[in-house]
Amino acid sequence: MNTFSVLRPEHMLPVRNLSLRAKMIVEGTIAGLHKSPFHGFSSEFLEYRPYLNGEPARKIDWRKYAKSDKSVVRLYEDETNMGAHILIDKSASMGFGSSASMTKFDYGRTLAAAFAWILIRQKDAVGLAAFDERIHCYLSPKSTNLQLKNIISHLETAAAQNQTKCGDAINDVAAMIKRRGLCIVISDFFDSPENIARGLRHLRFKRQDILAIAVADPMELDFSGRSDFRLKDLETGQMITIDSQTAAKFFNQGFASHHAELKTISRELEIDFAVVTTAEPFHTSLMRVIEKRRRLF
Repeated sequence: MNTFSVLRPEHMLPVRNLSLRAKMIVEGTIAGLHKSPFHGFSSEFLEYRPYLNGEPARKIDWRKYAKSDKSVVRLYEDETNMGAHILIDKSASMGFGSSASMTKFDYGRTLAAAFAWILIRQKDAVGLAAFDERIHCYLSPKSTNLQLKNIISHLETAAAQNQTKCGDAINDVAAMIKRRGLCIVISDFFDSPENIARGLRHLRFKRQDILAIAVADPMELDFSGRSDFRLKDLETGQMITIDSQTAAKFFNQGFASHHAELKTISRELEIDFAVVTTAEPFHTSLMRVIEKRRRLF
């Protein structure tokens, strides 16, 4: 695999331009594949469809017509473009980072930019919804280069702040979706499982195939320490002091239990659920989207 496909978050920190980040990640990932998902879209045959009156006669598959006496047209892969929505959580908890690496929000918006970049390059229409307590930005899906610029511009100017109502935001976005497609939800999912389930269920009702990406800081997956902790809730500002053993016990149990509930919900709703950390190479998450798109179309 090409070395650029294992770009880690720390490699991206000096690159402030989000568009350049996305391009480096996507092109590095594609360079490491045996077959590019961009190759052969205009020549890879999928199936037949009926010939429509008014279409050029040259589109008819005359060999098929001679065998079946039916006027049909070959459908190619570039005619199966879909609508996709990227939902990005910009609540204050996403601003957490335990080291000099990326915060959860910076990692998440870099992923969002890369996803938009690759989907639009595949001629898919992509929309964006950024949320915390409510939806602050909604761009309906389009497949133009201008749309990609607008998505990246919104991601660059967004800041992690306010409390989260992840489930309500997902539910509100679902209400705006009009056609079948793909939804990529990027969040730490710090909301009650019941609220999240309600929002995800609404997306499934709207015929959305969903990839839920739970972004976590490495410290959240292995919370430990030897001294007392002074903890601040990034969304409410509340401060508490707690000894390290008690903190580690309750946090690790609670965090694992929360993710277990989310995984159960995802299985029941047939949703792809993945946990990524801010230390994880970007190409692993990007490949999940590439493979998801291939399975759908």
